[in-house]
Amino acid sequence: MRIAILDLGTNTFNLLIAEEGRHKKPVFIYKRELPVEIGKGGIHKGYITAEAIERAIAALHTHRKTITEYNVDNYYAFATSAVRDAANGKEFAERIRVETGIEIKIVTGEEEAQWIYEGVKYASVLGENASVIMDIGGGSTEFIIANQDIIFWKRSYPLGVTRLYEMFFPSDPMSKEKQEQVEKYITDMLADMFEAADIYKPLELIGSSGSFDSFAQIIISRAGGNYEPQNGFDFPMDEFNKLYDDLLISTLEQRLKMNGLIQMRAPMFVYSAILAKLVLERLSIKRMKLSHFALKEGIAGYLLTHEKIKPRE
Repeated sequence: MRIAILDLGTNTFNLLIAEEGRHKKPVFIYKRELPVEIGKGGIHKGYITAEAIERAIAALHTHRKTITEYNVDNYYAFATSAVRDAANGKEFAERIRVETGIEIKIVTGEEEAQWIYEGVKYASVLGENASVIMDIGGGSTEFIIANQDIIFWKRSYPLGVTRLYEMFFPSDPMSKEKQEQVEKYITDMLADMFEAADIYKPLELIGSSGSFDSFAQIIISRAGGNYEPQNGFDFPMDEFNKLYDDLLISTLEQRLKMNGLIQMRAPMFVYSAILAKLVLERLSIKRMKLSHFALKEGIAGYLLTHEKIKPRE
């Protein structure tokens, strides 16, 4: 059985094709992400712009062609923060259905956090002790406190980097005053997460995909390496802290030249650094690991191992 998952995020539309492997474990055979930025220009106002809708349609036509080429038995499309929070989110989903034939399920923040956890489990980076999983998106950021067996606590927050960028539109480079405003806003928003962490005492932070992929790739590049970080990549915290300091004083032009940082992330990437550093410091966590797997891998694995999937006609 072979399926495709379309993860319609705020910044990128991701395609994952997977099939059932040995012992019913999913095998991920194809991945591609396309920059769409459906949150651009509208996410802080609660709508998806006409330009963003056109970019979305074009990207889904491209992904639909790939799905056909790979002869999948079925495909599923899931939309997250930018669509669920938009006043025209349902209209967007209907337009996509009419234009591309793809039906979209809009997931809640709670569902998104659950699927991220399932994806991180497939990455085999969780242990017996509690960890805090952090998934920084364009529209939202999810936190899950869990170990390899159970979720202790989870929540999705409207703290995506595109949303923060358009709320606090920074100077270039970001000023100290703006940084303090952003940090206060994030700290106030995450009050209940900090309370949960005080109860469950996570020992490490696991960053899932997206911004954490970029953190890892930049650190590797700065050390002279040219390899892809794997699941479980253990961040050298001294190097992460140096990168954080450099990002805070960097201009957009400088970030665009950073090896390992895709251009689409460059304008908002300072917010990713602020989010990660603030959580590490507030929770007194000294270890950070990478999971390449997140929502789309979690959904694919569940569907392949738990559902009886009927091929599309």
